[in-house]
Amino acid sequence: MSRVRPLDAAFEGFRIVREKPGLILAWTGFYLLSLLAMVGVLLIGLGPKLMTLAPAEAGAGGARDFDQLFARFGLPLLIVIPMALIMTTMLAGAVYRSVLRPEEKAFSYLKFGADELRLLAISLIVVFVIAVISGVYGAAVVAFANRLDGMLYGLVTFLTSVGGLVLTLWLVVRLSLSAAMTFSEHRIALWSAWKLTRGHAPRLLAMWGLTVLFVFLVTLLAALASWAVAALLGGFAMLAQLNVQDLSHISPGVALALLGQLLVQLAIQVLLLVLLLVIAYSPPARAYQQLKGEV
Repeated sequence: MSRVRPLDAAFEGFRIVREKPGLILAWTGFYLLSLLAMVGVLLIGLGPKLMTLAPAEAGAGGARDFDQLFARFGLPLLIVIPMALIMTTMLAGAVYRSVLRPEEKAFSYLKFGADELRLLAISLIVVFVIAVISGVYGAAVVAFANRLDGMLYGLVTFLTSVGGLVLTLWLVVRLSLSAAMTFSEHRIALWSAWKLTRGHAPRLLAMWGLTVLFVFLVTLLAALASWAVAALLGGFAMLAQLNVQDLSHISPGVALALLGQLLVQLAIQVLLLVLLLVIAYSPPARAYQQLKGEV
């Protein structure tokens, strides 16, 4: 009988990094270019409005200030948000393709077609299903708890809150292979993924637990590396001497050095995000292969 091997599945992302490092660099470049394109759209969309944003508005908080900002810059955001969704979906599709269809290696597995549209659709469907079920559960709990009072109300509220977390986690685990299955079988596979994971929830939960641990460790190591690079290149010393109220004293050399620091830090952050995406998206693809008896 096929079953999930949690450690093997959780390590799939690291196998991609070790065996196909060129892919990581290609995906990092794609991510960076996508970010620059989104920034360009924002800047072009803002145009003269960028100079009219008062400091008080830029630094203030609250719903009213957010409404004002959205009123000024809403159109560029309405363009950038779909761009971000498409970029993330393309990267997810590239990771799935590298695991499930390694022979389709053209363009570093990056495409945008029917597979990616199905990926986006199944992701939205899963979020909707979990939100609806959790919402119905929460409404039922509130209706029941409101009939109680005193210590019994507190006890029931606590227990049902824990139950809600368990229910949500169980739903997430049971539906966690729906995207990989949808990608592999070229169809929306919500119910099929639910049936496929029946009886495998504990092992899938262990796989996701290991994945979260790996994500945390990689993030920690990347933060330390970023700090070390900044320290070695003297970035902290330059920032300590910087007076944001008066930039007239900054020489071209210092300005270029600061720009270099920013570019290095940006490259590290983009590389980190790509690594985290690979580590997060690879395990369910590997687990799907294991349950289907393909590996």
